[in-house]
Amino acid sequence: MRVLLATLLAATTPQGIVHALNVQRVANGIPGGITLNAAWTLGCEHHVRYEELNGIPWTHDEIPGKPGYTKDGALAGIEGDQAYTHSWALGNPFETLPLHLANLLLPSLQSVGAYESGSRVCVMVSSGYTRQFASDAIYTYPGPGRQNVRTSEVDHGEWPFAPGDLVGLPQGRTTGPVIYLLFAGPWTFDPTLDITEAKLAGPHGPVAVRLVDAKHHPKLREHSYGAAFLIPVSPLASRTTYTATVVVKTATDTQTKTWKFRTA
Repeated sequence: MRVLLATLLAATTPQGIVHALNVQRVANGIPGGITLNAAWTLGCEHHVRYEELNGIPWTHDEIPGKPGYTKDGALAGIEGDQAYTHSWALGNPFETLPLHLANLLLPSLQSVGAYESGSRVCVMVSSGYTRQFASDAIYTYPGPGRQNVRTSEVDHGEWPFAPGDLVGLPQGRTTGPVIYLLFAGPWTFDPTLDITEAKLAGPHGPVAVRLVDAKHHPKLREHSYGAAFLIPVSPLASRTTYTATVVVKTATDTQTKTWKFRTA
């Protein structure tokens, strides 16, 4: 408990944010080793200051001539995840912002800039997807064998949309926890990539889910390339083990991934 508390408290610094992100990724079987880029971190700090000086909770844009405008801050605004939720000291502030969380969990992410002040958070990611994978792979969140997965989720405040908005599960509605499918390797940018099967089952049988992927929802490519989302329509049961299965195909590769997780 003391180690966990120390980790969360340290996450208010840029170094602590990166540490907390690495811990979260590794705990779910996603490659860690994310590094902190000092120049991008300074850009994030400038962008957060711009938001504060102009009384803006969060924004991706900076307007030249406004108080606090800087070129590196403007770049961090465009290329970063921005949030106005809570400090990393209380956990990942992007946890219920699926498009933004996916950006932080993508396997190819290698370096970030990070800064927070109060509830304002900036994590610059767009130039940090430099990790290479020789072969195709599927990573997931929650990862294989994860325990204490939350039973429900309410996504709200994500702009320009949340994945559920595209499949009749709008923001503000309580669903089961969003399940993330994260792709690595050559097939990530293959236009033929197709999730031909995606299902979730509990001890009493199949669970109703909706799949949000780039093939059927091209809009997704603009905001979260390399990720897809499986959303249980209703909250899951507590203290229950669930089994998820996905089949992913391209013109040259087919993979099936089956894994289990247990709810809190």
